Amino acid sequence: MRAVLIAIPERPGWLREGPPPAQLGRPLPLRQLDFALACGCESVLAVGDTGAPEAEALQREARAAGMPLYITPHAHGLLGQLGASDELLVLAARLLPEAPAAVQALAGGPGVLVLPAESAVDAGFERIDGQRAWAGAALIPGSLVEHLAELPRESDPAAALLRIALQARVPERRLSVEAMEEGSWAVVAHGAAASAPGEGWRRRQLESDGRHAVTGGLAQAILRRWGAMRTDGRTIAAFYAGAALLLAAAVALSWHGWQAVGLALLAPASLSATLGALLVRIGAGPFGRRRPRWKPELVLAGALDAALLACAALAIEGEWLGRLFPPLVLLVALHARSAAERPIWLAQLGDRLPLALLLALATALGLAEPVIMLAALAFLLGDRQGGRPSG
Repeated sequence: MRAVLIAIPERPGWLREGPPPAQLGRPLPLRQLDFALACGCESVLAVGDTGAPEAEALQREARAAGMPLYITPHAHGLLGQLGASDELLVLAARLLPEAPAAVQALAGGPGVLVLPAESAVDAGFERIDGQRAWAGAALIPGSLVEHLAELPRESDPAAALLRIALQARVPERRLSVEAMEEGSWAVVAHGAAASAPGEGWRRRQLESDGRHAVTGGLAQAILRRWGAMRTDGRTIAAFYAGAALLLAAAVALSWHGWQAVGLALLAPASLSATLGALLVRIGAGPFGRRRPRWKPELVLAGALDAALLACAALAIEGEWLGRLFPPLVLLVALHARSAAERPIWLAQLGDRLPLALLLALATALGLAEPVIMLAALAFLLGDRQGGRPSG
């Protein structure tokens, strides 16, 4: 069996103090739990303040993942918890572990992750000697845990187990400096220095996939500008609820004769839904588990297209069949191929935010029907030409 050691802060928790340090979105112990699951851990050993909010959150997450959890206030509470055939993943208290390379490095069995001391010590990692620094993670044989009995019970178990592992000559495994530089492997500091992962971490969370959709790019720019990294359920729900309300208002206004305004409202609705989905992604991180039975972002994407169909049809004069046909053809054309299979200009035109604004402008000028038909024709012809994705 493989277990993970996670430290619980012994001060008032981040959950009571607003956003976590560096605006990590979720308490650090939960991000460490995600990493431990990616490393194949089956149980959790936690040391620290047993009544802290992080302890309660960790207990809920571990239970949801089907992992037994044992919490103790001191290092000696770990004695007797592991057998000789077990392994323990030791994580430093302030480690933000989000590098897939670290999972690969520990896949081969016991090992102490190390970094070059020259750059790692300045980043907050513990020095081992003149050339090496501990990267904050080590996979050690379970039998080594019993050596904690030789140390005071108030000892920092992670630091103590590192020394024990080094004395036992547990092999070292190097972690690339790139993981530290890009912010996927960092030490989160206290207080004024709590922006530790900083810009590197933020850039990695908000990096573009190369096919920079208009709505996605705008959402990323907003989060970069204002640093709105809160990924708690209330914030995400507010964005999703805002999108739903805007969609309802768009259809209602279009029904009552304000079709241009209704179509224009689809743009902020698309942006709000995208912001919610982006915060969900940030909160999950590279190892996060998403267990919802339904995904609001998919429901809202379908609702956005339904609202676009209704508002566009209401913007056209004539019988219902004639009003529905052009926007229906446009939606079919939009879904005929993925954005990645289209030329970049056509993929960006198909983004719902600029498309909604284009149709709103056309409706205000009395050109809704011809513009919808031309847009549908553009997608059909563009797909037929088979434009290659541009990166």
